[in-house]
Amino acid sequence: RPDIEFQGVFLNPAATSDVDSLGFVKFSFTDGDGDLGLNDQDSTGQFALGEDYYYNLFIRYFEKQNGNYVEVIPPQPFHVRFERLSAVGGNGALEGEMDVRFYTDPTSLFDTVKYEMYIVDRSLQHSDTIVTPDLVFDF
Repeated sequence: RPDIEFQGVFLNPAATSDVDSLGFVKFSFTDGDGDLGLNDQDSTGQFALGEDYYYNLFIRYFEKQNGNYVEVIPPQPFHVRFERLSAVGGNGALEGEMDVRFYTDPTSLFDTVKYEMYIVDRSLQHSDTIVTPDLVFDF
C-alpha cells in the first residue's frame, strides 16, 4: 500500500482572497507496487467520472467553528486526480514528493481551517491520512 508523510505547509504570500491558491501542502510518498496515478485510459469502472475512485488524492476540508472542527463539503471537491507515476530505473517501486495546492470555501465565515489528505493506488489501497496544522487566514 502507498505511504505518505507530511512535509510541510507553504503559504502563498501573493494570495489576496480565498479564491486564490492559498499555498500548498508538501508530502513525500512511497509505493512498493509502483501503481500510483491514473491516465486517460483509467476512465471506466471504479475510475470513471462520478465514481468513488475517479480521484486518487482525497482532501477533506475542516473549519474551526466555535472552537470545534467541522468538516465542510465544498460545492466542487478539492480532490485531485494525478497522472500515472513511473519509477526511475524501472524497478517498479516509487518514491518522491508531491505539492498540492489548497483553497478554502469562499463563502466561509471562519478563519481557521485544516486539511486531511490520503492517496489511493490503482489496486485501491489507501495510504494513511496526513493532517495539516491549523491554518489561520485573514481576508
